[in-house]
Amino acid sequence: MTDTDNINNEIQQSLKNFTEHLSAFSSDQFSEMRKCSFFDAVPDELLANLVKVTNLITFKAGDKIIIENDSIRFFYVILFGTATVYVQQKEVGNILSGECFGEGAFFSKETQARSASVVADNEVIALEMDKSNMDAIDAETQKYLNKALLLAIFKKLQAANRKINALTCENELLNHAHPIDLWPMQGEF
Repeated sequence: MTDTDNINNEIQQSLKNFTEHLSAFSSDQFSEMRKCSFFDAVPDELLANLVKVTNLITFKAGDKIIIENDSIRFFYVILFGTATVYVQQKEVGNILSGECFGEGAFFSKETQARSASVVADNEVIALEMDKSNMDAIDAETQKYLNKALLLAIFKKLQAANRKINALTCENELLNHAHPIDLWPMQGEF
């Protein structure tokens, strides 16, 4: 066997090892995505298409995943962990496993700024999707991704409505309270 044959064999073996490693990684990513409730609406064969155009990203506690006012380029789905949402440095909500954020990237044609910052509470494993990659996927996969996004937005809207309703009820209670219920009786100062 010549040196050239040995080098070719080494290259072939290296490529085979790399392909096996990549296949295992893709399989792991597929498994993690399949477990995630965000992707429930996406059939397996189409979910495999999304594996090819997404990245698994990890964050440590305290890492800023997105920063308010930065331009929107990526969309995220939390596969593991939780994060806190801040608007003007005030905590306004939490994002749990299976939930998404940054979905505005898919609905605007022009560059938009982030409306909030998101900070990892603990270790977070998130799926990162680049808008340009998502725009390039086939129509059938895009249809199911859109369905998953709309379901996620609907859940967020329901949660916002519940919060508004609770605040409205609280406000009504305060408005209908008798002054005698709110202030000490005469002589109790």
